[in-house]
Amino acid sequence: MENLVMRRAVEGPEVFDAKKLPIMRTLARLHECDAEALCSRIDASELAVYDVLREMVSEDEVEASVRPMSGGKRSERFALTLKGWGEYMKALASIYELSE
Repeated sequence: MENLVMRRAVEGPEVFDAKKLPIMRTLARLHECDAEALCSRIDASELAVYDVLREMVSEDEVEASVRPMSGGKRSERFALTLKGWGEYMKALASIYELSE
């Protein structure tokens, strides 16, 4: 259902980037995760996921933080910001045609 609505939204005047929705949905479910976890849950290439994440970080929709992992490796973790949550809620409202 989401794919159908997102395709229809691309034709409308207010365009929501359909590539962002799976990333936003995953971040909303997991609250915080690394790019590896996102790539494993989303049907997109790793490069596409990083491109969308970079765009979302620059628009202050996603917060990136570096956290140490086990074994001494460092990993970048991502979480939705308040603005990101608002954009996610707007996207859900448009998908399910809810009033704001």
